[in-house]
Amino acid sequence: MTKLLEQAVAHLRQLPDDMQDSAARAIILQIEEEAEPGDLEAIAEGRAAFDRGDFSTLKEWRNDVGLSTN
Repeated sequence: MTKLLEQAVAHLRQLPDDMQDSAARAIILQIEEEAEPGDLEAIAEGRAAFDRGDFSTLKEWRNDVGLSTN
């Protein structure tokens, strides 16, 4: 087990039982989830766009879709 995972488990142990169960279900779903066709390519494209600086900030996106609070 990695050090980071050990730290996460230590934090989880401090939570109430119902929250531990919820976190466990989320972890299991994440581990069991298989990539859909095209997912890995889309992730690679997104990372490349980010590396190029081709992205919008959350504030810009909220403004573009009409959710700006200004």
